[in-house]
Amino acid sequence: MSLSVLRAMQLADSGFPTGGFAFSWGLESAVADGQLDLRSLADWVAVELRSRWHRGDRVALAGGHRYEGAALTRWFDTVDGLMPVDRLRSDSLDAGDALFAAARALRIPMDPGACAAQAAGVGHFAVAHGSFLRRCGLDLLSALAASAFGMARGAFSAAVRLGLAGAISTQRDLLALAPLMAELATAPAPDDLPSGFMPLSDVALMRPRDGRLFIN
Repeated sequence: MSLSVLRAMQLADSGFPTGGFAFSWGLESAVADGQLDLRSLADWVAVELRSRWHRGDRVALAGGHRYEGAALTRWFDTVDGLMPVDRLRSDSLDAGDALFAAARALRIPMDPGACAAQAAGVGHFAVAHGSFLRRCGLDLLSALAASAFGMARGAFSAAVRLGLAGAISTQRDLLALAPLMAELATAPAPDDLPSGFMPLSDVALMRPRDGRLFIN
């Protein structure tokens, strides 16, 4: 087994401190409002993968992996300007800060362009994640696969903690979605820009609610 495969497994593991553990991707409000149940959970995650991740996070991460220095800082700025929802923007920055903190604790030096972006208040998670995974030795396709799996695993983990699903059913759904993740984890064109507005989940993650278990 190659070292890059082992690193990808570690970096996609739920125990790795990226900050995503505090997020539900809108699942919490959707469940509370009766918009999501156990039968529709896998479909919800598949739609998020096809839309928000593939059109948004995948493109942002690829730029973070591709660029260095000042070009990387400019890419952070570009992604920040394209964030369609203010709550999503703040959550992305919070998760990015957690990733930067983890990198410092693990003594993995982030690219100076990424550090400059964080200092400027635009250190978004997906871009920082791409740069971080490159620093850890992952090629772009491995980084994209780790990101797609991390997004799906995080959503299913949130469903378990919300009492919507069990550990066995979510692992079964993860296995079923593996071909989709492999299909979607492709390198975007160099001139692609991130998008991925998802009205249902965007509204769900913005809705205020007392007694939240998750940040969004």
